[in-house]
Amino acid sequence: MSKEKKWLSSKETQRAAKIKGCDLMHYRIQGKLDFEKRGNAYFYTEESVKGLKKTQ
Repeated sequence: MSKEKKWLSSKETQRAAKIKGCDLMHYRIQGKLDFEKRGNAYFYTEESVKGLKKTQ
């Protein structure tokens, strides 16, 4: 069974992880978040956001 990934927008990710946009960019660059770029927007997997919250 393949589980469908749930994607969160940048704003949703910031609210869920309680971080600022600048921190979000740094975590993305450091490879701490799984992301996908669609046009000019970034979307993050809910699973990676939960993992990030555990390390904070």
